[in-house]
Amino acid sequence: STFGSSPGSEPWCCCRLPNLGATMGNAQCCTSADTGEDAAGEAMPKVETWPPSEVGPPGVTGGNTPAERMYKASLVKVEGQPLGMDVDFMAERSVLPILFVSGGIADAWNKEHPEAKISAGDAIVEVNGVRSVEGMLQKCKVDPVLSLTLIKCLTYGHLVQDLEKLISIKGCGPIMIRLAWHDAGVFNGVDGCPNAAMRLAGGGEYSFGANAGLPQVAIPLLKQISEKYVPRLISHADLWALAANVAIKVMGGPSIVTHFGRLDAQGLSEGAQSAAGRLPDADKDAQHLRDIFYPKGFTDKDIVALSGAHSVGACHADRSGFEGQVTSVACSSRRISKDNSYFRDLLKKTWTKATAKNGKIQYVSGKTMMLPTDMVLIEDAKFKPYAEKYAADQNAFFEDYKEAWVKMQELGCGRLRDIL
Repeated sequence: STFGSSPGSEPWCCCRLPNLGATMGNAQCCTSADTGEDAAGEAMPKVETWPPSEVGPPGVTGGNTPAERMYKASLVKVEGQPLGMDVDFMAERSVLPILFVSGGIADAWNKEHPEAKISAGDAIVEVNGVRSVEGMLQKCKVDPVLSLTLIKCLTYGHLVQDLEKLISIKGCGPIMIRLAWHDAGVFNGVDGCPNAAMRLAGGGEYSFGANAGLPQVAIPLLKQISEKYVPRLISHADLWALAANVAIKVMGGPSIVTHFGRLDAQGLSEGAQSAAGRLPDADKDAQHLRDIFYPKGFTDKDIVALSGAHSVGACHADRSGFEGQVTSVACSSRRISKDNSYFRDLLKKTWTKATAKNGKIQYVSGKTMMLPTDMVLIEDAKFKPYAEKYAADQNAFFEDYKEAWVKMQELGCGRLRDIL
């Protein structure tokens, strides 16, 4: 039998590596001892869907329900005939992705059962009643008859395709960035980490004022995708990180490498208990930004670069108390674009102090607005040179943003892996 890991050219295969061990992930940093009063306010970047989309979820590859995506196959081994199927084994997964089908018993099954065709890009989730990847692989090697349960289109490539479609159709790239940022940004230099604790209702990160709209809007947007891929191929925390990076690319930003191995919180106690000192308040000054970001390991350059995420999205009064579109690009073209227009607008436009409906101070120029924490980037002597640099050179902004953003996404994490 050729069943097992061997080279192939299937484009939907993410990669093949040996088991990298159980030391990966961030299990050592998933709890918080911070029990202080929730001081959550507006946290940057406060970016949401823009323009608003009333279009329903676009669906996922392979079928929108488990019944549509799952099928069964029965392969009876014959002496002297290869199984004709190659899979990708990695212990961190709970599935065996099929790399290719080439002749043998699997190909004979496909010819006789076109309605349940075993295809490259599908994944085996059960073999003869066994669901562990090690157990499934062993069953395939030794059992004479294989009763397989498979799921269509379950690879890294299909996942990225589903995310691209969701973000393009729903225009939800900005809120995907905010979701990943707030999941990781709770790290305070001591505890807190990207572990998707925000999805757990009943308190903790789910209830932080700074996270308003994320459990109610962002997480439900990912529901169909998470139901298909989590936990079979990816954790919620890794999915949120990947969704943000896909969104950045879809919106015209730089390509950002995603590393994998974040572990999902299983209870509220594994998430941060208070937002105090973890996420920045948008109505504060430059020193506040440094007080928040320095303990996380960020520099002034990182703070300014990360603020460039405000080139997409808008503020909503019912969530942050601020309201309006940050950059002129989306206002004029009704499209979302991640570029350096945020810095150009900061420096070139005339900004007037205004009071929002709830009494919060923001700055306006025509149809666009800036937050107090935006304005300090051109008022502070150490921040301003970076803002000027990024306004003049988009490539410089992209490079520094990538570096700071990857650092943000991996706060508090242990050793992550390069493949999913």
